[in-house]
Amino acid sequence: MKITTKTGDKGETSLFGGARVSKGSFVIEVLGELDELQTFLGWCRFASGVRGGKWVCGVIDRAQDDISKMMAEVGCHKGRVRNLRDADVEWLEGVMEKHGRCVEELDGFVKPGTNEASARFHVVRSVCRRVERVIVRYFAEDDVEVVGSAVILKYLNRLSDLLFVLGVKFR
Repeated sequence: MKITTKTGDKGETSLFGGARVSKGSFVIEVLGELDELQTFLGWCRFASGVRGGKWVCGVIDRAQDDISKMMAEVGCHKGRVRNLRDADVEWLEGVMEKHGRCVEELDGFVKPGTNEASARFHVVRSVCRRVERVIVRYFAEDDVEVVGSAVILKYLNRLSDLLFVLGVKFR
């Protein structure tokens, strides 16, 4: 696989379907935000896998795969790809139900930074919220038509909730 193609040297790039767009376009911004979220999840996986074991690595792996689905949906849009499902949102809710008992004890605000794993989950939670804000604006554009947009929004909202739970669980 050749890494340097030189096709982006003039400030354009290709979407998954082959369409050329400006690297400054809103769709590229959204894809970059999702890429950053996926990368930060990998950063959390590294720190929490030692403390949390295989289950947390599996949760993060699945979330990273789901973000790849979002990127495919956003990058192809116009209804050509539809991979993320309500079942994926329900899976997140199930993980939170299983591991969310730790937040029932909270009686105030959580201050991130009690240890590295917890702090990383709080960083990625805030990144997830930023991605959610950007993608809401993107979907509000008149010419943007992403088939799975409602599921993507629900998923990002639940994912940030789960990341909060994990930040508390690993403190």
